[in-house]
Amino acid sequence: MKLRKFVSILLAATLTCSAFAQEDDVTQIIDNDMVAVEGGSFLMGSRDNENNETPVHEVNLYDFYILATEVTQAEYKAVIGSNFSHFKGDERPMEEVSWYDAVIFCNKLSIMADLTPAYSLDGETDPDKWGDIPRIDADKEDKDRWNAIEWDQNADGYRLPTEAEWEYAARGGASANETLYSGSNVIADVAWNADTAEEVTHDVALKTPNALGLFDMSGNVWEWCWDWYGNYHISDNNNPTGADAELTGRRMRRGGSINSDAVFCRNANRASSVPELRGVDLGFRVVRSIFDDDTSSKPTVSASVLPVLEDDDLGEVEEENF
Repeated sequence: MKLRKFVSILLAATLTCSAFAQEDDVTQIIDNDMVAVEGGSFLMGSRDNENNETPVHEVNLYDFYILATEVTQAEYKAVIGSNFSHFKGDERPMEEVSWYDAVIFCNKLSIMADLTPAYSLDGETDPDKWGDIPRIDADKEDKDRWNAIEWDQNADGYRLPTEAEWEYAARGGASANETLYSGSNVIADVAWNADTAEEVTHDVALKTPNALGLFDMSGNVWEWCWDWYGNYHISDNNNPTGADAELTGRRMRRGGSINSDAVFCRNANRASSVPELRGVDLGFRVVRSIFDDDTSSKPTVSASVLPVLEDDDLGEVEEENF
């Protein structure tokens, strides 16, 4: 009995050490893979395609960091402790994640990395205290509570990109040559989509990166953004954060996926889904704000939308495993 007890204690200690090592590894890996994006101005949107991509308007953005790849299944499991992706593979993008799942990952990763979490629910930044994640069939009251998640723009922790940050990064930042997809005018060079993916996700970073060194901004999995969906407003041009309120009940997702035709993988394409949706081709990547040494915070930026909303393409996300 004493030997068995000793072995049990030793095993528990080993597992605890492994868990700490795993946490250290994932925070370091993700930190090393963050790419600094110099802020600047760009023309957001397109005149040639969907109505909700207009008006083309100038947007000014602060500097920020963005993960070079979509969050992988290995990274997600190291932070959350589980992997419920449909297409399993450590280096494949994490999918079957709702917008809520992505926000929880951001806060948990921030806590592990000793950073200030960006999001709060009922004033609490620890997702373990938020309660159960709403599913598609959840009560409206429960969804409304989660949809009131707030973003502290002065926090240095991990977060989802705004839609404007996502498009700017996909285009290659301030000094990139304009391309239709993220890094090329030839979609096969940069994206796993309906033409090349054979209906399964692929390991990240196998295709050609864009000018910033970012992989899979076009294709593989759709990527959640912070913003509620709303039409562009020509005067909303300083670090826009999307619609002021839950006007449509849908959060933005960008980039197209393994199930998307090329038109939905364009840098300017816009799509949205209810935040509780999980899909076999729906994932995310993370960003962090960059703060000047001379200031403790950035100026507050207000956002506005046009009162008339256009229906956006809901893409090819499959609603499975709710």
